[in-house]
Amino acid sequence: MSGKRKDLSSVQNQERKENIGDRIAALQQLVSPYGKTDTASVLHEAMDYINFLHDQVKVLSAPYLHSSPTALSQELKSYDLKSNGLRLVPISYTIGVASSNGADIWAPIKTTSPKS
Repeated sequence: MSGKRKDLSSVQNQERKENIGDRIAALQQLVSPYGKTDTASVLHEAMDYINFLHDQVKVLSAPYLHSSPTALSQELKSYDLKSNGLRLVPISYTIGVASSNGADIWAPIKTTSPKS
């Protein structure tokens, strides 16, 4: 009987390792598709990304929280969107983006040179 238990335990451990490996691979595709694929690197990237999202939620929700103006301004100073590559803009600036097909944004600007 002990031989069968070892075989069953071995099979279960192998299945668990495969499941974890599959989940780490899926996580790697989400957080860093072209980065390192070892488990430690993937988990580190995931932690960094989760912290970034947490900070982003704090910044974006700060105006709606009920706190004192001085505490709010100090909290906002510690979370800088620009340093994370983000910038808040008025919604009126985004109308052109929303109404375009997306290709227009990245297409080079065509300029006509004056005829000599």
